[in-house]
Amino acid sequence: MTYQSEDIFKRLNEALDAFSPNERQDLVKQVNGVFEFHIKKDSSPNAEVKIWHAEVKSQGIINAGPAPGSPDITLFLTDDDMVALAVGDLSGARAFITDRIGLKGPMMMAMKLDVIFRSLGMGPPKGAAGDLGYDGFESSFLILQIYEYLQVLTEEERKAEVAKVKGIFLFNIKNAKGDTAVWMMDMKNGIGQMKKGKIEGLKPDITLEMKDKDFVDLFMGKTNGQKAFMTGKIKVKGAIMLALKLDNMMKDTQEKIGFFGQKQAKL
Repeated sequence: MTYQSEDIFKRLNEALDAFSPNERQDLVKQVNGVFEFHIKKDSSPNAEVKIWHAEVKSQGIINAGPAPGSPDITLFLTDDDMVALAVGDLSGARAFITDRIGLKGPMMMAMKLDVIFRSLGMGPPKGAAGDLGYDGFESSFLILQIYEYLQVLTEEERKAEVAKVKGIFLFNIKNAKGDTAVWMMDMKNGIGQMKKGKIEGLKPDITLEMKDKDFVDLFMGKTNGQKAFMTGKIKVKGAIMLALKLDNMMKDTQEKIGFFGQKQAKL
């Protein structure tokens, strides 16, 4: 039985083969993980399952069959959804929120799927609505989670979120290299929106400046906003009470996607 995913993995391998040693090492450094994919032919209960793995931790190799040793993360999805992920019709964040991917392992590793696809010439095109990523920023994966959380809400639910938050947020995030990523989230007007860079014509009610790692720790609950602020890990300009509303919104997003659990897709 033919799988469309076979062609996807073949194309990924061809793209990897065309990489220079330095390009391959850069990808390995960004991802640093071993993925195992359990692909169902379709969503029927007894559908055939095929397995592929991507070793993007030391060499950068994609092969059929289980990963040698223990994978860092195992993903469970249908053939159609694997194709949709690879060509950019479905983001990893949307797939998790809508239960189209199950996983065993850390969610942050799963979010790096988009890095693999983009690096190998697949995934969403630059400048697309859901293209919120900056290379070299783990915060990108988390910002995308918030974006997708908003996308799956109904219009009325989004309006309710806006009414609850009533603020415009500007995020200035700096990574270990000293590069800065900027995102703006408007939760004050209409149904809300999240953009890479600034939104023309809008002035932030609150600006948050922090390191990439600290933003990740904040989102994942390793630290709380108040502690981060008191220890200087977050610098806040503007309406500080909005920071508490952001904390609540992050918790809603985490709950929606099951960030700290092992999600199983409803296949």
